Amino acid sequence: MPKLVQPLAALFWTLLLSGQLAAQSPAPVTLVKAGRLLHPRTGNVLPGAVLIENGKIKEVGPPSQVQTHVLANVKTIDPGNATLLPGLLDSHTHLLLDVIVPPEAERARHLNGDFAPGLLLAIIEAPGERVLRGAGLAREDLESGFTTVRNLGPSGIEGDVVLRDPINAGSVPGPRILAAGRKLTAPGAYVQILNSALAHAIGQRNFSR
Repeated sequence: MPKLVQPLAALFWTLLLSGQLAAQSPAPVTLVKAGRLLHPRTGNVLPGAVLIENGKIKEVGPPSQVQTHVLANVKTIDPGNATLLPGLLDSHTHLLLDVIVPPEAERARHLNGDFAPGLLLAIIEAPGERVLRGAGLAREDLESGFTTVRNLGPSGIEGDVVLRDPINAGSVPGPRILAAGRKLTAPGAYVQILNSALAHAIGQRNFSR
């Protein structure tokens, strides 16, 4: 398998132990090896290892090959028979929105009916509460193998940016977030299902117009 040099966020996360790996600070040299490694281009699943130096993937390949390039002072992570795979990407997330799906009949009556209850909650919840929810969902995504997500709001006033920065700094576990910030919408478009007073409050909190 050819050498790969990518950010640590693209590390081949262990499906069963990704949360444990995310909580650990990267050593200058780390060797991750497991019983199975998925090669995404060929679909082959073989024993494999990943060599990380200074927070970046330096080499991926069979353990016997990678271990020959390992220095004496190396931290080894061996999750046994777990499967390693490339970090997954989700291009459409709403990490800071509590999506409560209404009954099907109610959804059919309104434009964007799926999001109506969540949008109503968005104007009564404190911004910090929404960011904490986003942190929990971000950690769930990371532990499910997603190392990069694109968050499309609604996230309050830059709530996903507030969450993105501590994740980048390593103080909060989560995937790399491509944050949309405040969404763009035409007046009355996204929240026309609600009365004007509620629509105005939601627009002020979540959208740029």
